[in-house]
Amino acid sequence: MEEIVYFELNNWFTGRDYPSCEPIASWVNESKFNDDQWCKDNKLCVLAGTIDMSENWCITAPIAWVQNNFPQLLTDEHYTYTLLVHRGGSEPEKLDYDKAYSDFRRYPDEDGEVEGQFGWMFLEYTEDNFGVTWYEDDWSESDDSDEEDDD
Repeated sequence: MEEIVYFELNNWFTGRDYPSCEPIASWVNESKFNDDQWCKDNKLCVLAGTIDMSENWCITAPIAWVQNNFPQLLTDEHYTYTLLVHRGGSEPEKLDYDKAYSDFRRYPDEDGEVEGQFGWMFLEYTEDNFGVTWYEDDWSESDDSDEEDDD
């Protein structure tokens, strides 16, 4: 059985939510993990969706794909990134952070299920799941606050 790797990316902040290494940074910026055919061609199982104003991806991939495209993920190598923080009317403050590539990995629990940082369950690595599956939150279906009662 092929070894599977689970990892999660979000397109909000470079460094914090996805690493700036190539080709991952370009793929995040081009929303490749939203491209159903590209994900099928790469034999990836992607659960995609929106968190506030960002795109989030729970990616289930064979280790060979990770070794060829994102080998840093399999290491404990660290990198630094800088965020600019604006407080009131003062000049932006530069804050440096340290992060490991392996921080993007997710692991099965004792039942074999893999959960992302927002509670999304990763897809099982099967041919039927190749491509993009869109996360559906049922809150919008049960929210009647925008509808007016004409009675």
